[in-house]
Amino acid sequence: MPAAMQANVAPKPKTRARGRAPAKDIQLTAEQKRLIRVSFLRIEPALDLVAQLFFLKLFRLDPALRKKFSGPIDVQARKFAAGAKLAMISLGHEDGLAPTLKLLGARHRQLGIRTRHYRTMSRALVWTLERSLDKAFDRDTKDAWNALTAQFTKVMSG
Repeated sequence: MPAAMQANVAPKPKTRARGRAPAKDIQLTAEQKRLIRVSFLRIEPALDLVAQLFFLKLFRLDPALRKKFSGPIDVQARKFAAGAKLAMISLGHEDGLAPTLKLLGARHRQLGIRTRHYRTMSRALVWTLERSLDKAFDRDTKDAWNALTAQFTKVMSG
């Protein structure tokens, strides 16, 4: 092709390789992850009690959710505490928590849990953290937890 014509030809778009790296499931900054970990370490010694407080608040915000979580609150609190510990561990891993959250979200959908319920859960969790951490729960820490719960909601809602 003559040089004069080559100038008017748009370059071919580059194609992506088929073996793309998987996207990170929880998009948080390093500082947000640090704030979440530090605040979690503060509540971890009393995590069972914090989890119970979370469920009490959750069921006050939406009493209909009580029917969706069968069993005593202390049993639900232990499950929640175990999940919270797993979430903290997963914050540092590239593949993260998405596969586990997707499975949990599927289970929750079978129970009738919808996106609006996750939003209520997020509100209950942030309220619980505010009460549990008091002054250690500053604006940046609250924003980090809100970002984390928003991502959880997105992944678990399917």
